[in-house]
Amino acid sequence: MKQNTKEWLETRKNYIGASDAPIIMGVSPYKRSDGRPKTPYILWMEKLDMLPRDQENHAMRYGKEMEQPAREAYEKMVNDFVSPKVCFHKSINYLMASLDGLSIDGKLAVEIKNANAEDHSLAENKKIPEKYYPQVQQQMACADLDGMHYFSFHKGKGVIVEVKRNDDYLEEMYSKEKEFWECVENFKPPKMTKDDFRERDENWYNQALYLKDIKDQIKELEKKEEEAESILKQISERENSFYKNLRYTCSARKGTVDYSKIPELEGVDLDSYRKKHSQVWRLGSI
Repeated sequence: MKQNTKEWLETRKNYIGASDAPIIMGVSPYKRSDGRPKTPYILWMEKLDMLPRDQENHAMRYGKEMEQPAREAYEKMVNDFVSPKVCFHKSINYLMASLDGLSIDGKLAVEIKNANAEDHSLAENKKIPEKYYPQVQQQMACADLDGMHYFSFHKGKGVIVEVKRNDDYLEEMYSKEKEFWECVENFKPPKMTKDDFRERDENWYNQALYLKDIKDQIKELEKKEEEAESILKQISERENSFYKNLRYTCSARKGTVDYSKIPELEGVDLDSYRKKHSQVWRLGSI
């Protein structure tokens, strides 16, 4: 599968990619083009198509344009050829990784970053930025490697940092990714952070209070409706009744189908027959 294609973009929605891992681990400093931080909640919304795919910014376009020159510089330094490769975890079916470069024999992998001065300085000291650590760990896991290269390219100069696989860290990451993926599968939002909310103004607050008041009235009316229905049934003695221009009639309605009781449906994935999910908004108190 070729990276940055429509097929690749669609596939990424059905997996946790290596570039998603820093978001789930809470170390991603990046924001969407609309200014919202990349949190697990935002990632969850993207996976469920509740947010459109983010627009490319200048930094992203520059990174793509410079990826090939950076790859060629890396190849000269290691005296080997590498090419982009999409890998899938051999035992966790929702994990994938897009490698910037993998050698023909599959033993040498590299993550290429067109780095800023600060990140490049870290690489010169044989360190990688924290924001990329989960990404390269997942890449090694999906490529089934014990180590790989992080290649920092800045103003025509490249630095290679050797990164070792950290199985203890991976176990921690697997746990958080499993929890996140269960949220995706069950349409349950992951735990939100303060970055998932935007403080508004008095106008917003007044409108929210107005909506809350309406919802409270509806709840109270539903309670009164239930009580009134019960009393009318009693004084109707559960018989069809009328007086003047009103009448009260008993009818029947089919029960819902208990699909779990149908033997022919045992093991059948009914989710594929569901209509597209919709967004649900709730108003509550802090």
